[in-house]
Amino acid sequence: MPDITDINGVALSSITDINGVAKANITDINGISAGASGGSDIAFSDITYSSFDRTISSSNPFDVDLPTTAASGDFVMVFYAVDFTWDGNRTTTPSGWTLIQHVGDRDTDVHIHAYTRVFDGTEGSTVPISPQSLWGGGGNAWSMVVENIDTSDPVGAITTETERYGYDLDIPAATSAGAGTFVVFVGYDGADGDPITSSNDAGFTLTVGGGADVPVGGGGTHVTSGWRYSAIGANTSTGDTTISFNRSDGRAGMQLLLQRA
Repeated sequence: MPDITDINGVALSSITDINGVAKANITDINGISAGASGGSDIAFSDITYSSFDRTISSSNPFDVDLPTTAASGDFVMVFYAVDFTWDGNRTTTPSGWTLIQHVGDRDTDVHIHAYTRVFDGTEGSTVPISPQSLWGGGGNAWSMVVENIDTSDPVGAITTETERYGYDLDIPAATSAGAGTFVVFVGYDGADGDPITSSNDAGFTLTVGGGADVPVGGGGTHVTSGWRYSAIGANTSTGDTTISFNRSDGRAGMQLLLQRA
């Protein structure tokens, strides 16, 4: 049975809610799937996690594991969080990759990054990420294949937020141009930030993509990071997203609107 593509002549991608229920929370209407019109929804596959708890440098980088299923032509995204007490982006963007967004400063003491690349078959199984100078710290990363994304224009609007002390991080709303998926990626200064919880004032239910501490046993040093996502229609506000951590410390977050093919 085909998916619903419009309601009373209005494209599904232009509808934000039905009787007050956010479209992201509607899976079917009278038993017919409420799939995304005009193409398939963005999906994340072969999500791969890696971490480090040591000093890294340009000669001794953090080798982020890449999805083993990624092949030439696949769009791959990496989320990277690191314990780092400096202003500005002091991480060298890996060769062949595009830095989509960096968030973090001296006050947050955690920095987060989003990188993308369309694979051409030369990538290997890992990508080395290193600082511009030697320092001690720890960090973690998720890599994944992003399916059904517009590879020529993958990311639309982006909002960011940094805060020095507190439990909650409020990331401002962004409005989509076309249908797709918005992703919220956050980092916290310390491996004692779990559990991470979230809420969205536009009514979107956020699916957890991943969350982890470094070091694994917890503690006040290094990082907690995690990411969440939800499908979104065209010309729709994500609403503000609040991420809450277990303790008060520096926090950094980004909200990325991925655009569907």
